Amino acid sequence: MPKFSGLIFDLDGTLSDSVPMILKSSESTHAKMGIPWDEAAVTRFIGRPLYETGAYFAPGRVDEYIETFREYNMVYLPKMIKPFPGVVSLLAKLQESGVALAIVTSRLQWGADWSAEILGIGSYFTAIMGVEASERHKPDAEPALLALEKLGVKPADAAFIGDAAVDIACGKAAGMKTIGVSWGVGGEGLKDEANPDYFVNSVNELGRLLLL
Repeated sequence: MPKFSGLIFDLDGTLSDSVPMILKSSESTHAKMGIPWDEAAVTRFIGRPLYETGAYFAPGRVDEYIETFREYNMVYLPKMIKPFPGVVSLLAKLQESGVALAIVTSRLQWGADWSAEILGIGSYFTAIMGVEASERHKPDAEPALLALEKLGVKPADAAFIGDAAVDIACGKAAGMKTIGVSWGVGGEGLKDEANPDYFVNSVNELGRLLLL
């Protein structure tokens, strides 16, 4: 029996093994724009809207940063992303169990939709919400609450699953339970940094938690 009626997943670093692709796109963007490359600093922005990354690294050139990133993203995304092992089968089991599913991501909508298509997971989700879907973004509650409206699920009956502190903060702000995963950008440190209600170290462990 499912533990929750509805689930919201982050995309990059949670469902999609895409962090190397994001870093490759970012590094190419910085090289083309003449911006010093700092992988650790860029990594800290993964999970945040791209305009925030652009505003930090290229103030006054945000539109150029976004367009250049998109240019490289369209090259690397179909070549480099893949679902984490076990993700597709878990989503199928959750759907079969009647759990309503959504994605809330800081990716631009085109990138979120295309990623889901490449990963072969789009059909499992009632809603895939990119950054344009809400006025405020993670860690604010707004995108999660809008997703729950689409699912027809109350916050108390749902959980937010993610690999970054902004995911956990978003779920908590929306009144949901939160589940941190160790295989994304937050790593093991996410447990102490964000204090999720649950913390798992593998997709199998996540499945055991969600499907009691």
